[in-house]
Amino acid sequence: MTTWASHSPAQMQTKRLRFDRYVLDLDRGCLFLDGNEIALRPKTFAVLHHLIENAGRLVSKDELFAAVWPNLAVTDDALVQSIGELRRGLGEDGTRLIRTIPRRGYRFESHVSVIAPVDPTVTDGMPDSAAPHDGAQSSEPAVRARASPLFTTALAGWRGGWLAALGLVIVLAAGALWTGFGPERKIPSIPRSGDQATKTAEVGAKPAIAILPLANQSDDQSREYFADGLTQDIINALGRFSELTVMSWNAVFPYKGKPASPGEVARSLAVRYQVEGSVRQTGDRVRVIAQLVGSDGRVLWSARFDEALADLFALQDKITAQIAGALAISVTQIEQRRAFAKPTESLEAYDYVLRARPALQRPSRANIVEARALLRRAIELDRSYAAAYAALAETYHIATAMGWAEQPAGLAGRGNILMWLGQTDAAIETLELAQRIDPDLNAIDRFALSLAYYLKQRYDAAI
Repeated sequence: MTTWASHSPAQMQTKRLRFDRYVLDLDRGCLFLDGNEIALRPKTFAVLHHLIENAGRLVSKDELFAAVWPNLAVTDDALVQSIGELRRGLGEDGTRLIRTIPRRGYRFESHVSVIAPVDPTVTDGMPDSAAPHDGAQSSEPAVRARASPLFTTALAGWRGGWLAALGLVIVLAAGALWTGFGPERKIPSIPRSGDQATKTAEVGAKPAIAILPLANQSDDQSREYFADGLTQDIINALGRFSELTVMSWNAVFPYKGKPASPGEVARSLAVRYQVEGSVRQTGDRVRVIAQLVGSDGRVLWSARFDEALADLFALQDKITAQIAGALAISVTQIEQRRAFAKPTESLEAYDYVLRARPALQRPSRANIVEARALLRRAIELDRSYAAAYAALAETYHIATAMGWAEQPAGLAGRGNILMWLGQTDAAIETLELAQRIDPDLNAIDRFALSLAYYLKQRYDAAI
């Protein structure tokens, strides 16, 4: 059971929590093991503090994000790194003290107690091991150590027995005050993630906003990717403004197709504002309806846009500019240029990139292959389309991370087969990829590539 001894405000200036063999000093922001400090980054220390304050209770990832990274859009990697750093710092105790509950969160498994603060005039210079270790249990020896010299002084200074008795009564009274008369109390629970998120949103220096997924109102439901892509690009554009905190697409995606009140969104995402709306594409026209809503449900701005599909990028700029204007944030010229930069001159290439995005967000072998084909078409249409190259590179990164990447030997073998089947172009593409991965192809594979070049009359490359 987690306990908290009763102390006066002056005594509570130094607050330390003991668990297992460790001491967490909240005032100094340090973790100690047998008097030796364990180095932790500030965010890692904050994660540990939150887990300790909720010892024995399952703490979800969302709660930790709200407590440690309020008003910030961070990935799960930040939390995983902090938990890993904690476990390394705790050594062999790490996995025992901090348990992972798969797909749910973490639980701190240890008894936590408050170390009773001591009078600095008595403990200055005292080694940590001599300080009281656990509230009421260790307060009594401290009182005895203090009572002995006081009692001796009283007897030496006064010869009357009644004065000595009076001195003893004073000492005992001081000891009673030190120990405290009240029963032990549990550590007060900290505000839950929702309450804390709301408070953070209210006092944050920068306004925080969530752009909820635009609803697809088109007759063609296969255009769902278009509504998602438009939402993502508005998020990206607003995210370039330094005076605005914008929730990431991953943070708002759970609200896609799921109605939620402004208050619920504000508490969950720790935001003060949200944008909601819909998009409808009919032929060569795009219609967008959007509104800016406060956490209390008040509509602060609303607009309806009806533009030609050819002016899609101008439409995005209008929406971004009007949202920024409604929030009355200051935007620098550099930020403005970045936010309103036209990604490509080809709307068809842009559409290919939008269609590839869902595959990158929910990757599978088949999705990655399909995304690559779409992105290569986008690059063919616009050789300078940076976003298409970046997304194509991401497909290879995902494939490598998931263990789906082709090995050079397998690629080269497939290239040989394609070449002898008469599929020369496919053979060249496959063998060139194998050579980029492993420049030292064996003689048979190099011969197959040279022969394929020869059959395509690329004689210089064949040599």
